[in-house]
Amino acid sequence: MVILDIKLLSGYSEDQSSLQQLENNNSVKRVDLEEGHVLIYLDELKKKDLKTFSLTLEEEESVRDLKPAAIKVYDYYQTSDEAVSDYTSPCAGVKG
Repeated sequence: MVILDIKLLSGYSEDQSSLQQLENNNSVKRVDLEEGHVLIYLDELKKKDLKTFSLTLEEEESVRDLKPAAIKVYDYYQTSDEAVSDYTSPCAGVKG
């Protein structure tokens, strides 16, 4: 089993309709919410396979100087097998 651990950006929350779409995806076993994280469980993820998942976040509170958050992908049984990448809002740094 593989877990995608998505840390939410400061001031953001998960969009319920996008969580429902993830749960309806055949590749997704289940989706859990933990304090500031969305956990997506997959039965498997092969090295050469390309999977795309979409999660919409809603800004609840404006945060100045928004810092990136991490997405961690790891094997449930072998947690040392992991990959980590940062992401940020495409609107971060845009002056309005």
